[in-house]
Amino acid sequence: MLFKGCGINIVTPFTDTNEVDFDSLGRLVDTYINIGAKALILGRTTGEFFAMSDNEILEVVDFVVKRVNKKIPVLAQTGLNDTSRSVVLSIRARALGLDGQIIASPYYGQGNELGLISHFKSIALAGGLPTYIDNDPARTGFNLEPSLIAKLAEIPNIVGIIESSSDLDHLADISPIINDDFVLISGDDKTILAKLGMGASGHISVLANICPRLIFNIYDRFNEGDLAGARQVFNDSLHAINLMSLDVNPIPVKTAMNMLGYEVGNFRLPLHPMDPDKAAQVATFIMDTGLERL
Repeated sequence: MLFKGCGINIVTPFTDTNEVDFDSLGRLVDTYINIGAKALILGRTTGEFFAMSDNEILEVVDFVVKRVNKKIPVLAQTGLNDTSRSVVLSIRARALGLDGQIIASPYYGQGNELGLISHFKSIALAGGLPTYIDNDPARTGFNLEPSLIAKLAEIPNIVGIIESSSDLDHLADISPIINDDFVLISGDDKTILAKLGMGASGHISVLANICPRLIFNIYDRFNEGDLAGARQVFNDSLHAINLMSLDVNPIPVKTAMNMLGYEVGNFRLPLHPMDPDKAAQVATFIMDTGLERL
């Protein structure tokens, strides 16, 4: 098991000229290690790897791996929509010392079952790292069927699935697949309790970029057997979780971080600054709760 507990899906800060801001990124990495994150996750929609070149992605991986210096695991999305590109990216990321790789479910050109198996298998074996399949149907437009997930679980190096699906039937159907060799990782803050109840051994959070203690507290209380306490903390966090869905990820969380003084910069198109009315809701939450920069 590569990591257990709560990992933070870290944003990628950009400068005013839309380049990666490594100074800001370094401050975030240090902060999240000190606050008790069990892993740092790079890429996915939160990290905007979809709008970055391979060299930029690898520069971020290299920087974070060196900054973390094996204190906690670093996982990165090296599996994108293009199989051959993903294979090369995974091999290069492994050479930089990455601890684990994430392969997103292909979008748009989704492929049939045999094509999908070949896609995941090629990337997993080429990278040679512990590999997590990322199932996020709301963003990819494609849900990996439980029967397919069962076949992927048999591939060497594939050690688990990051589930962002909110479909409880789907979660129930993959439950028999979950074991010590193929783990379930929760990938959505709003369904953390449901997935912990289904046996998730870890959680990857977006909200933890600004409210890590809330998310960590939910996880810790659940695993201590304090279900009522976990539910209460979750209920207390629900408004903040919903705010992170006001716009396309990571627009709300980056907006909140800039309001708090993290200086993570803007976005890359097609992402765009938040609608003023929605941004005002985020600002009101920050003021009403007294939320401060970590």
